[in-house]
Amino acid sequence: MSTDVTVNRKDKGYWDILFDFFRSINLTIFLLILLAILSIIGTVIKQNASSEEYIQRYGLALYNVLDFFNLFDMYHSWWFSAILLLLVLNLIACSLQRLPGVWRQVFRESGGKELNESVLKTLPYVERINLSSPRERKKDEILSLFRKGFRKIQKIEGESFITLFAEKGRSSRLGVYITHFSILIILIGGILGSLFGYRGFVNILEGETVDYVVLRVKDNQVTKPIGFSIRCDDFRVTFYDLQRPEKIVKEYISDLTILENGKEVLKKTIEVNHPLHYRGLAFYQSSYGTIHDLTIRVRWKDGKGDTLLKVMEGETVPIPNSTALLRVLRYSHEVHNFGEGAQVALLKPNQEPRAFWLLKDFPKFDEQRRDEFTLSLEEVIEREYTGLQVTKDPGVWVVWVGCGLMIIGLVVAFFFSHQRVWIRIPLKDKGEIILAGSANKNRMGFEGKLNRLAKEIRSIGLK
Repeated sequence: MSTDVTVNRKDKGYWDILFDFFRSINLTIFLLILLAILSIIGTVIKQNASSEEYIQRYGLALYNVLDFFNLFDMYHSWWFSAILLLLVLNLIACSLQRLPGVWRQVFRESGGKELNESVLKTLPYVERINLSSPRERKKDEILSLFRKGFRKIQKIEGESFITLFAEKGRSSRLGVYITHFSILIILIGGILGSLFGYRGFVNILEGETVDYVVLRVKDNQVTKPIGFSIRCDDFRVTFYDLQRPEKIVKEYISDLTILENGKEVLKKTIEVNHPLHYRGLAFYQSSYGTIHDLTIRVRWKDGKGDTLLKVMEGETVPIPNSTALLRVLRYSHEVHNFGEGAQVALLKPNQEPRAFWLLKDFPKFDEQRRDEFTLSLEEVIEREYTGLQVTKDPGVWVVWVGCGLMIIGLVVAFFFSHQRVWIRIPLKDKGEIILAGSANKNRMGFEGKLNRLAKEIRSIGLK
């Protein structure tokens, strides 16, 4: 037996072996299990976070291993797209194996065979009805009963009997292939989203306009132009009215305006789970916060005078008449019970950065640093910003089309069946009527239908 298998394998060409590999059901099961496992991994491992967060969570050694396999952005990795593509080829190969025969069966010309004994042996349902004295008019009554369940009925006349044949639901055999095709569309949509889609974010201050989004590429933040501008007209936060010292956010809402060439083209109020869609981009309300514009006074000790610096929180600016840079790290409403303050850092050439606090209520607090100049916090303006998550997925509509087609395919596959029914009526005055049929699905329901038809036919014979 092993020799015959070896001979068969040698007789097959490379294309046949490759086709056998792709149409294997074992490959389908393996790919589906693999995708399920990877989806679990992608849920457990946070995607697109910073390296510092990963190293802190997993350690340097495990971080290097996970980063090597690109598990921190796995849905955009080449190997994840390759798995989806392999599943696409597998489904195509499985469908091509049996589709031609089913296609011929569905679209063949409707033609029933005479119900002889050889045909009866192949049918799962056969009911014999004895009539003591059939009359010619009963044939018309049987035909009328038959038409209640089937529209097109063929009459096949033989030497000793007449065969009535009808069928319906031939197209239901395509339900499986419609479902296969829908899965292919969904997978293609996933591949398009993986290759050409992205997810970014942008923070917009009230009244300001941006024309870019920020993408996180490993540890770097890269700005990407979007081809139009978006403005935050207003941002509102509402809280639950609870008798507690801490505030619990109820909702936060942004009024956004899309501008093209300086003209307003779209206005929309967005909130959580109610995004704004425009030119393939979706803007989701994801966060909010405040940013502070600080006025810092630079006072020189050698009589150079004072300078006022306008600095935004997180910004770095040069100090005039100096090689030093000043970076505002963060602002706090309360610094160790000393009131408002800002943590800043001085960046000087060939020196380690120095971080310290400036206290608004103590303008001379920085004199203890003993530098050529002192810094003091003069004014703070607090502004709210809205944080938007921005996604682009060119395959999302392809996926939705596939989902709709899948529903159609499942309905056709599970709720419709290919039914064939024969009724053989003898030409003699006496004899038996034979009711036979077959169905490819829901055979219990089909047998119940034929049992009711047989009961009605018997009732005709009793008249």
